Amino acid sequence: MSDVMSTLQPLVARVAQIPADGIAPDSRFDGLGSWGSLAAMRLLAAVEQTYGVQLDLRSYMRLDTVGELAEEIAGRLGATVGARAS
Repeated sequence: MSDVMSTLQPLVARVAQIPADGIAPDSRFDGLGSWGSLAAMRLLAAVEQTYGVQLDLRSYMRLDTVGELAEEIAGRLGATVGARAS
């Protein structure tokens, strides 16, 4: 698992209020319990605070999976997401 994914996984889990082991790169945000716009905004704020990157709101809202978000963050950081866990 990449560094970005390994740190993003607990962030998503905390916001979604589900166990971190239930989060995978192919996890869809709309399938994470009671995911909604407030949870999405909380995650965006957590991503900005954790990684120091600002994501364009429209681009962020188009991301469907945790893996896509990890790739976006990695791209902003100049890192690679690497091998994906299932």
